[in-house]
Amino acid sequence: MPMATLVPHYSAAEIRRFPDDRVRYEVIRGELFVTPAPGAPHQRAVRDLCALLHGYLTTHHLGEALLAPFEVEFAADSAVQPDVLALLDGDQPHLTRKRLYGSPPPALVVEIVSHSSRRTDRIQKRQLYQEACVPEYWIVDIDQRRVERWRPQDTAPTVFTDAMEWQPVAEVPPLSINLARLFEIVGR
Repeated sequence: MPMATLVPHYSAAEIRRFPDDRVRYEVIRGELFVTPAPGAPHQRAVRDLCALLHGYLTTHHLGEALLAPFEVEFAADSAVQPDVLALLDGDQPHLTRKRLYGSPPPALVVEIVSHSSRRTDRIQKRQLYQEACVPEYWIVDIDQRRVERWRPQDTAPTVFTDAMEWQPVAEVPPLSINLARLFEIVGR
């Protein structure tokens, strides 16, 4: 008879004690995910999307955008570090110097997929963000030159390849993003 294998159940507090060794430690429902440091195209996408989002949010006095590594704790056993997150001013009471407590959730979470994070971004993180009612979750795939937009009740993403808009507040004009240009710049 085979023996049962014990799988560790991690907490957000436990992974915070892990060494700072250029890998990203995240925990989703107690399961540990370790991602190596990303490459240049990934970091360019993070930089450029964060700059676009932050510029839009501050111009319209709506909030701010932050980039990884910055932790969002949704539960005691679920803490992740999205590549980019957008916070509206109403989210600020749950923001500390070290992390965001995910209730209410960020207005937008963006993950740039890499070879090592593809499955986690599309399955475990998507499910976590949808269950936490993150209004929009973008999966940016530089290789496929597309953005998948997920909302809490979606069973399939809306896919954008040339351009997309984001409008977190109806009273403010939307942010228009030229994806074709973005992918041209970051894919070098």
